[in-house]
Amino acid sequence: MTKRTRRRVYLGLAVAAVVLFAFGILAGYVSRNDTICPNGKPPIAQNSEPIGPTLYMCSNGKVVTK
Repeated sequence: MTKRTRRRVYLGLAVAAVVLFAFGILAGYVSRNDTICPNGKPPIAQNSEPIGPTLYMCSNGKVVTK
C-alpha cells in the first residue's frame, strides 16, 4: 500500500464515521417526542419476555404493547 492509498482509506473511514455519527444524532432528534403511553408520560414498569411483545405499564394504569 502506498502512502496515498493509505491516506485515502483512512480519510474514507473518518468520513464514514462522521456521517454515521451525524445520522445517529439526527435520528435521536427526530424521535425525541415519541412516547409509548397515550398520556405522553414514560412507562413506570415493563415486562419483556424472549418471545412476544414487551408490555409497558403506564402511569394511568393502562398496559401498552410495543
